[in-house]
Amino acid sequence: MVVIITEVEREKDLPFLAEINRRTFLQELPSQFAYKPSLDTGHQLAGFFQDRLVGRLSQPHARMFKAIDRDTNQIYGFACWRRVNKDGELVAPPAPAATTKTTASPQLPPFMNAEFTVATGAEVKQLEDHMKGEHYYLTAFAVDPDHQNKGVGSQLLKHCIQVADEAGLPSWLVAFPGSHSLYLRHGFVDIDHRDNDLNAWDSNRCRGYGIYRAYAMVRQP
Repeated sequence: MVVIITEVEREKDLPFLAEINRRTFLQELPSQFAYKPSLDTGHQLAGFFQDRLVGRLSQPHARMFKAIDRDTNQIYGFACWRRVNKDGELVAPPAPAATTKTTASPQLPPFMNAEFTVATGAEVKQLEDHMKGEHYYLTAFAVDPDHQNKGVGSQLLKHCIQVADEAGLPSWLVAFPGSHSLYLRHGFVDIDHRDNDLNAWDSNRCRGYGIYRAYAMVRQP
């Protein structure tokens, strides 16, 4: 499938991007522990992701690209690509200790499991600590589940890589199991990883969730 890659139109596109983000989130195993559907009225999760995307776009030197059908202009996926340390800003604030636990967070709505979300977010921050110097960082990336495995993600990723290569800067990202092989095919290599035992979050009920691994990956120009 050949798509057109272009810049996101913020006001027009964000609701569609948030819906893609919502649908991709729900197909990942950690959503079983991060999300409480009984407390969500249906539209709140999409609103949550839309707010997150606004935050990504509001970061310095962030650009967001969309993959659209050339005939219908339907959005099939998106990527947020941020140039980091251009003016000396940090990649992220210091990560809390891996053992930190919390039962509440003012930034998380009640339908999100704060303890799980904060703990897994801390692991991602630890992986981001490897991302030193000026570089590009993939802060958001999703392809509509109905259009996955059709080359959409590859075309989005190639576009981002080209931007970084033209600037002579390395490309960094945090990968999860479903997209890890995609990044390997495009020249990214593993630098570090964190393993999240989902069975432990499932009170060891032996339902076979297993280890969910997050990788810090880099590609040199």
